[in-house]
Amino acid sequence: MSSAINSPAASVVHEAIDERQYVRTKMPAQVVLESAGASVACQIEDISLGGLSLRAAQQLPVGSLHSASIQLNLNQVVLKIDARIKVTTQTGEVIGAQFVDLDGQKRDILRYIISAYMSGELVDVNGLFNVMQRENHIKQRKHKLATERSLRERLQAIAGSALYLLAGLAIASVLVFKAYLLFFRVAATQALVSADAHVISMPENGYVKFLVPAGTQRVAAGQPIATVSTQLATSFTTPADLQALAEISQTDLQALLGRSLIETTIASPCDCYLYLPKAMVDGYGYKFAELAHLIPFDDNSLFVKASFPFDKLKDLNNIASVEMQVFGVSGAVSGQVVGSALDPLTQQLLLQIQPDQPLPLAAYQKPVAVDLFKGLPLLSGFSGY
Repeated sequence: MSSAINSPAASVVHEAIDERQYVRTKMPAQVVLESAGASVACQIEDISLGGLSLRAAQQLPVGSLHSASIQLNLNQVVLKIDARIKVTTQTGEVIGAQFVDLDGQKRDILRYIISAYMSGELVDVNGLFNVMQRENHIKQRKHKLATERSLRERLQAIAGSALYLLAGLAIASVLVFKAYLLFFRVAATQALVSADAHVISMPENGYVKFLVPAGTQRVAAGQPIATVSTQLATSFTTPADLQALAEISQTDLQALLGRSLIETTIASPCDCYLYLPKAMVDGYGYKFAELAHLIPFDDNSLFVKASFPFDKLKDLNNIASVEMQVFGVSGAVSGQVVGSALDPLTQQLLLQIQPDQPLPLAAYQKPVAVDLFKGLPLLSGFSGY
């Protein structure tokens, strides 16, 4: 709602809040008093929520009560507020009065009119400029903030901004790296350092005795490694077997019936490294128990066998790099996929990975963490991707 009370240069009276309870402002309006059955029209000098000051030619006794009708001309609309006032002072034609029974609704209307008038919403153009030129705050509230910063404050601000920037870049880098690992990395379910080794196992349940000294790491071709004493497993299924059984000697018969042990010496088939899956202890051994692994002399004899889920087969066609972390070996090891197979028992893909640098013999049969990284689509045409 804009505009409308034409008045001479209206002015606003400002007083500190500790000196007056209500803000008093000058407003172009008039009031009609009912006194002794007669109506007296007066001009309002200023008005507040507590009372008003008016100019009247007629003398009104101090302390007298009167019915007042405040009239505000809003363009073509006249707003009237009826109230009871009590005369408190009179100096010449200027009379001071206070409201006696102004109810809450009328007080809210009067508060809104005073606020709108002071903010410039209910004045004409001249009145609006007049209000805008005035100081609308008391002097104690007018402070000019210091905006100039010292060198230390500027450095602190730069350092704080740099820290927030670095923290944001670090978080963004972590998120990008995690997204890259999620979409472009294929991790092995399990992996192990292996070799094309000769595995010596127990042929049957029996006794084993090692012939190499403790701590031996290398053996020559033909060197005895262990002796195995087992019972001969014999079965007779045909009449010819029974005919032969009747013609053999007593000693051979006891051997066939498992009453004697047959001792066998196991020798190394090559010049190899000796790996013992368990401690070299003479004693009883069970069938198929591994006694020793013989690894040929070769710098690249060790490789990695890694298992992958079969549903990852389509992701293994575009491998850009291989990264392996061998347990007990510091640093990551790169490699190349040189073979693949399918495990018929677990239905998993078995990949044979050849390391780019030879692995130490101590890494044999150690677990490995294997990660295959797919090439980026935009870089697939470049060398190395």
